[in-house]
Amino acid sequence: MPNTPSGRRIGTMLSSLLAFFAVAGIAGVLVAVLLTPAVALSGAGAKQGIGLFESLPGDLKIGALQQRTSIYATSHGKPVLLASFYAQNRVVIPWDAVPLSVQDAAIAGEDVRFYHHGGVDANAIARAAVADVLGKSLQGASTITQQYVKNVCVQQAEAITDVKKAQTAYAECIDPSAGRKVREMRLAIGLEKKYTKNEILLGYLNIAGFGGRVYGIEAAAQYYFGVQAKQLTVPQAAALIAIVNNPEHFRLDVKANLPAATDRRDHILAVEREQGMISAAAYREAVAAPITTHITAPPTGCDAAGVAGFFCDYVKNVLETDPTFGATRQVREANLQTMGWKVTTTLNLDLQRTAQKVMNTYVPKSTKLFDVGGAAVSVQPGSGRVVSMVQNKDYDASGSRGGTSSRYSAVNYNVDMALGAGGGPQPGSTFKLFPLIDWLKTGHTLYQTVNGNPRTIPASTFAKCGSPDYDDKAWSVGNDVPTEKGNYTVMAGTAGSVNGVFASLGEESDLCRIRDLAQSMDATNARGGRLSTVPAMVIGGASSIAPIDMATAYATIANHGVTCDPIAIDSIVDPDGHPMPVPKANCRRTVPAAVATAVAYALHGVIAGGTMSGDQTADGLYEFGKTGTTDNAKDTWAIGSTSKVTTAVWVGNANGFANLRQVYGFPYCGLSQGSTQSAIERHCVWNGIQTAANRIYGGATGWAAPDSQYLYGGAAILHADARPHVAPAPKPKPKPVTTPAPAPAPNPGPSPKPVHTPPPKH
Repeated sequence: MPNTPSGRRIGTMLSSLLAFFAVAGIAGVLVAVLLTPAVALSGAGAKQGIGLFESLPGDLKIGALQQRTSIYATSHGKPVLLASFYAQNRVVIPWDAVPLSVQDAAIAGEDVRFYHHGGVDANAIARAAVADVLGKSLQGASTITQQYVKNVCVQQAEAITDVKKAQTAYAECIDPSAGRKVREMRLAIGLEKKYTKNEILLGYLNIAGFGGRVYGIEAAAQYYFGVQAKQLTVPQAAALIAIVNNPEHFRLDVKANLPAATDRRDHILAVEREQGMISAAAYREAVAAPITTHITAPPTGCDAAGVAGFFCDYVKNVLETDPTFGATRQVREANLQTMGWKVTTTLNLDLQRTAQKVMNTYVPKSTKLFDVGGAAVSVQPGSGRVVSMVQNKDYDASGSRGGTSSRYSAVNYNVDMALGAGGGPQPGSTFKLFPLIDWLKTGHTLYQTVNGNPRTIPASTFAKCGSPDYDDKAWSVGNDVPTEKGNYTVMAGTAGSVNGVFASLGEESDLCRIRDLAQSMDATNARGGRLSTVPAMVIGGASSIAPIDMATAYATIANHGVTCDPIAIDSIVDPDGHPMPVPKANCRRTVPAAVATAVAYALHGVIAGGTMSGDQTADGLYEFGKTGTTDNAKDTWAIGSTSKVTTAVWVGNANGFANLRQVYGFPYCGLSQGSTQSAIERHCVWNGIQTAANRIYGGATGWAAPDSQYLYGGAAILHADARPHVAPAPKPKPKPVTTPAPAPAPNPGPSPKPVHTPPPKH
């Protein structure tokens, strides 16, 4: 044959004819045999072809479709969507949610003989092959059933987490060879034997692509027109079905596509008129209307979660790191994007909004003075539920919103590095909770007198895992203000947060025991690994701990010594409404109940007349807490609790260093420590958020009195380096306390006279 244009054309025609006979022969004759087994055919070739065709797989395995996972908070008792995650934006719907307008458009646009063939339309195959031979535009030969088979194949390929294997599987699904087409026909015929026509059409409408990441008729209706599928009009339905013919060419969110999409829509409407699906008048009205979209993208990713962006990020990280949701991170990430879960979180959106408003009032998102960071988290004792989580930055995971502006961040200051990339600040004196608990557990009392002087202590004075600490250098412990000298009761030393007092408690303890106690109460190293066991740990000067973990530890006291891990997810249901397992709070006793009661009594003194004096809310609920300030006021804390909600607040340096006691010009904090000093802002943030939480959740107005064995008794422990007592300066009279401390149990005997608490420090 000559190598001329006409010769090449003849060759192409012959190739097309051969392909036509290969496909039409097998798919026509053999399909007829499969559909009508009683037909008697003679000839060895026919029987051999039948055997070959019947040997192909005929049972299509249809798995669950990829769907979008949605995360919800609660507002006024009702679910509110925060964000969705998906590889394919799809919402699977049942048959009764598919309107006749969509059913007719699908039949008219894709397979007008759908209800009359058995999965393969021999007439359509012949029509397509002849058109190809004649050089005309290729006519669609695939039935809706065949398209469904191909889409299922593609869906299964895309579900493979190994990239190379997924690419190989996808290539096999779209292979243009006659062999792949014949396998597709065989599977389509098997599908028709197993499912009803309506079930196949529904599967097709749920799986089909509608441009970009939009899949399925329901998501398409919501995205392109802002309505549910059942609300689609005749022209809207035809416009959506037009897309599946060539999704990227006909998608309606690209303005340049609208003329071609309109032509395709009108063709579908014309077929509907010809088939008697719509009247001539309805047709004229439909084609006269322009395609008017209402693009409505679902909130995607945590950037769309607004005031709850950082909490959403926390939930996302839980879903991607907790083994409950998959064996590996790769599997968990894929599950988040494809499983279609409805995730109901613990977040109270009403409290969240108020908490963010409080944070915004007192801690700016950015300032020229220093790179300020602020975080606050509230958890429920007894359940571990995280009910609010805010910080002073706007959430920006991609970095596209703020660029290098310090008002934006993707780092969640409230959680540890594994759950939000935050390294956590040092807890300062809020860590004194743990040596205080250990002190009481080992037979000591709150009104026992100890040395509170600033001093240098050899490390070997401290025990570490049962032996003297010979690993570390001598520790020079200083108090916060010069007037803090002499001997104190532990009760007074706790109220005033006197470092020297807690150095004495540490000398009577074991650093490993304090470490293990803190870790058992969820106060773990935010950067991973164990907490440091240097002597300075007893006043919080060693490891970094995330605010959520410190809140959990203090919630243990509110829960009478039972620690519950923080949880962010209340429930998850799959697309069929079946409940899925979620992480548990793992509540367990870590502190004896009687010790927890005594600790609550001591920490109530912090609010009643100590370093949180004036922070108490005005609602009369019983509250206890503790402040913390690290060296040179780099980080400042306020943690407090009722019986129902514990709130931890941190304000400090997000990056770099500034002494917060030397930075002024912040919004005025009008509590008893009234000032514009940045170190004061934590007090107003805590008071504002806790007031809102108390209004929602309530709480006890009193607390059980501590057992006298934790109050009185025990000889003074002054150590060899004790100096004579120097009376501290008189303390200013605090504001009236709305909730007095419970009266102590009767004194079983003489006790050391308490030393007055020094002036509250900020």
